[in-house]
Amino acid sequence: MNANHFMKTGLIPQEVIRLKRDGGIVSFDALNEFFSGFMRGNVDDYQVSAFLMATWLRGMTPQETADLTTIMRDSGQVLSWDYPRNLVVDKHSTGGIGDKTSLIVLPLCILEGLYVPMIAGRGLGHTGGTLDKLEAIPGMEVCLPVEKMRSMLDRYHGGFFGQTEEIAPLDRRLYALRDVTATVESIPLITASILSKKLAEGIGGLVMDVKFGSGAFMREKNAAEELALMIAATAKRLGLEIRCCLTDMGSPLGTMAGNGLEIAETIDILHNEGPSDSTQLSIELTANMILLAHPGSDYQEICTRLRGHLASGKAFEVFAQVVGAQGGDRRILDDRNWFLKAPVRHRVELPPQMRGGAIIKDIDVRRLGVAVQMLGGGRMKISDQINPHVGLAGLKRVGDRVESGEPLAEVHAQSLSEANAVAEIIRGAFVLADLQTKIEPENLVWKVIS
Repeated sequence: MNANHFMKTGLIPQEVIRLKRDGGIVSFDALNEFFSGFMRGNVDDYQVSAFLMATWLRGMTPQETADLTTIMRDSGQVLSWDYPRNLVVDKHSTGGIGDKTSLIVLPLCILEGLYVPMIAGRGLGHTGGTLDKLEAIPGMEVCLPVEKMRSMLDRYHGGFFGQTEEIAPLDRRLYALRDVTATVESIPLITASILSKKLAEGIGGLVMDVKFGSGAFMREKNAAEELALMIAATAKRLGLEIRCCLTDMGSPLGTMAGNGLEIAETIDILHNEGPSDSTQLSIELTANMILLAHPGSDYQEICTRLRGHLASGKAFEVFAQVVGAQGGDRRILDDRNWFLKAPVRHRVELPPQMRGGAIIKDIDVRRLGVAVQMLGGGRMKISDQINPHVGLAGLKRVGDRVESGEPLAEVHAQSLSEANAVAEIIRGAFVLADLQTKIEPENLVWKVIS
């Protein structure tokens, strides 16, 4: 350990850990010395792990959270753009089953004159990742250097990008430790992780899609709202305009889950022929992004314009242009059935006692995500290769009727044995009631916090 590194505050690593363990407030300088020491090798993994656990137990003040976010942002390159800052926006979701809204939001924003340097992620646990879905398109390149990102924004106003080695490297190292020390769920640490990457993009506005429900990272609505409030407060402290949408993940989004299948459904939505829930949520998220760039605009007028972009086919053409510019095979997008290539399709039928039809009363959406993961549509470990063609189709929402002879879902699998292996998991995810049962409709967007 290089003691000179800690001369500014006089707090060696174990004193920083002790301060947080005992519920004290750690100053910006002490946090900065501690984590910059970690990046330089002056603070060990086990010491940072102890600090993360102390944070999980004791929490952080709003100022500490903002300070940690700033330190994480400044641990790497912070992008800047030659456009008005209010026009540079992005959207981030805490993850859900069948959530392909990022793929629809980006072309809609571009058509509204915004710039979207969308740095997206890969699948995490039972949830799918935007980058994995895009890589179901042959040739699609998402790991682009910063200069290529700049040329994409100059020419097309946006693109889909993976996090580079230069952007928020401290976040990557901390997340690896959080993952193995049971500290992922800490709200201050989640906040700093999300916002450090977004602030490093050089954006002026961010829409957060914070999900709650059985398929969400935060299952309880109150916990999701607490996270949204912390993210909103931290963003404001750091000069970032934000709107946090609390959205329901008590049902899968759309009818398909799985990487290639979700590209097929994205194509449907971009032709205004997709499921109403995914279409509506994409429009509402985009409208909130536009309101960040143009405060005072009429929300309903924006939504009407966005529906027009879908109906006219313009949104699909912009998506296809961006895909082509990033090496994707533009021609394949004209045949959405190309993405439905799994060799086996297996129907998961209603249980015998409900063969006359049923109402979906509740869904354990997480189980559906696990089924996709088991089929090979997600990773069990980082090195796993994803099969882009497997997944689930024909998914229902809470309140939907399942008529006699209609399946609960259709499994797209590599083999019949793999399809059979997940069939009971899928069947068990649905809580069914008789056709006379009244189910209250779900609200996709429960609240917007700004």
